[in-house]
Amino acid sequence: MIKNSITYTDLLEDFTNRNIPVDVPGFYDHPNFMQVEEKNASYLSNYAKFIDYRPREQSYDDYVRYVAPMVVKIFHEKIIEHGSLKPDTSVAGLISKTLEKMNIWNYVVKGSMTLDFPVESQIDTRHFWSLDHDGFKTAHVWLVVPPFYVVDVAFLLHPFSETELKYVAPFICADANQIIEAEIEDVISDGYCSHLQKINVPRSDYFAVISPQTEKFINVFPAREVLSSSTKIKYIPVSVSAPDVSFEQMTSIRFQGQTGFELYENVIKGLVEKY
Repeated sequence: MIKNSITYTDLLEDFTNRNIPVDVPGFYDHPNFMQVEEKNASYLSNYAKFIDYRPREQSYDDYVRYVAPMVVKIFHEKIIEHGSLKPDTSVAGLISKTLEKMNIWNYVVKGSMTLDFPVESQIDTRHFWSLDHDGFKTAHVWLVVPPFYVVDVAFLLHPFSETELKYVAPFICADANQIIEAEIEDVISDGYCSHLQKINVPRSDYFAVISPQTEKFINVFPAREVLSSSTKIKYIPVSVSAPDVSFEQMTSIRFQGQTGFELYENVIKGLVEKY
């Protein structure tokens, strides 16, 4: 597991020593990177943290602030048209590869999400837990696309009621600069917490008993809070992910017959070229 104390210089030196080029987004699919990852399953975290630390110029940030929301809006519309997608890494992976094509650094995050609706809504807090009795699950997925630390198009992939949807934006591109402390109850389900309490496991040991790696990961990739249409949303990362095939090979999801790559080539690429 990546250490909390690691620096950009440390990461750059490590990649250089392993002959892993770092000049373009998506170098996690370089053979030398994958060779390391075969022996160290958590090595992808180094790629993610490299993106967090990577120096950026204002012109680059301006470019991302223009392109990312446009791309997310297009995929949001395609998700609605499709109508039967699930909140897993598939769509996020397509967006990630699309952004990489436009030289935008990003990575996919799997994690927990807690929504605190405004008092006047009279809607109870909604939890999407990553840890439950049946082990780890993909509760929610979003992207980190600095300067946006939360890019989320997955709301409509969950069974929200029409009333709940009135209090959240259809998609989010947020700086999410507010770092918060992740609560145990945000990550571990109520049922599992109750079980641990019944068998006299101290609350401070819940992560140690269930998934010590999760607690370590959260220490390196902190939780963040976003205000979306008056609803407070906590995003708690528990792991990072990346597509394991090329953009052209990602054909399982089609939008009116188009793959994600074809959508990029036929629609998105031309819009970005006008920037």
